[in-house]
Amino acid sequence: MNARSPARKKIILVGSRKGAIAAAKRCGWEPVVIDVKARREQSHLAFGGGSDGALGQMREIYPEGDSVAPLGVAAVTTGAVMAAAAIRQHFGLPGIGPDVALRCHDKLVMKKAIVAAGLRCAPWMETGERTTASELIDSLGLPVVLKMPISSGGRGVWICHDREEVTRHLRPGLLAEGFVTGTEMSVETFRSAGVSIFQNFTHYLRPRWANVVPADLAQDDARGVSDLAEKVHQALGISSGISHMEVFLGEDGPVFGEIAARPPGGYLMDLISRAYDFDPWEVLLRLAVGEVPQPLPEVAARYAGVWLVHPGEGVVSAIDGLDRARAIPHVVHASCKLRTGDAVADRVGSGESKGYVLAEAPSLQACAHALQQAVEAIRVTCRP
Repeated sequence: MNARSPARKKIILVGSRKGAIAAAKRCGWEPVVIDVKARREQSHLAFGGGSDGALGQMREIYPEGDSVAPLGVAAVTTGAVMAAAAIRQHFGLPGIGPDVALRCHDKLVMKKAIVAAGLRCAPWMETGERTTASELIDSLGLPVVLKMPISSGGRGVWICHDREEVTRHLRPGLLAEGFVTGTEMSVETFRSAGVSIFQNFTHYLRPRWANVVPADLAQDDARGVSDLAEKVHQALGISSGISHMEVFLGEDGPVFGEIAARPPGGYLMDLISRAYDFDPWEVLLRLAVGEVPQPLPEVAARYAGVWLVHPGEGVVSAIDGLDRARAIPHVVHASCKLRTGDAVADRVGSGESKGYVLAEAPSLQACAHALQQAVEAIRVTCRP
């Protein structure tokens, strides 16, 4: 790949997402993709920090002696944040640096920063060599949530309901949290020069399976969630780019869950585009190169939702109902990439699906109802 022509404007994308690649080309930039294989928890490049490996790949694809620096660097997948920050620092480009990236990458570092800022989050402990199940239960109660500090999408997370489960999954170096009651949701934010320029609330219709954009929040709840999001961004130093923050909305107000300084998965970028009538990928890339996008809409034009399809572990013996699902009012897309005879592994993370349904509607209720009807119409039968 020739990067030496000054006429070529390049942008480095850490991770591979079709929406980001297409947006870069529409902007007239050449995307240089460094794929970190982010869905593999064993990947050192994705989840072990990623700096050295990413810089090594970058030097192969974009030679260090090149006289033309890229326009910017954007992390576009899970696990790409640390690698993107290292490359960004290497070239002196705009965006978050390695220190901020670490606070958004390692959940233990993140929690310490949130507590230091005096913000509400679930009670938590860091497990050590001598930590016992009894100690965790006495401090946090049951159920106890055990998490790998560097993970995503529900991978490396165990919700333990009794002492036996805690003992089975306990090991040093985990984040242990008390269970938070409340409605789980997320907040997607674009920031430029330390100012939030767009915010979306996502309704978790069924956590890890189905989402609708935007969420319908009462005015006080919306104000509380927005205020918490602003304080979290300030506490962690997230001054630019996009973030995806998980929140629990309880009777006493919002409680911080965790945050990622990269685009959300689960087709949420597509839902934002459909609901608000702008391309969030283009906004992300323009922020990555230091541009300030045009004012973004504050109110959605419609509701957009997705429901992921996964039949569970087994061998597919029959697939039926796709045409019925597509005929349901407000459904705009229904697909399943499985074929009869395919072997399906168990669903480990929320990013793993074998198909999906999209819907658009004038109300959240209508959108949710269409998704529910469509996913019930699709029948994927598996045998052991």
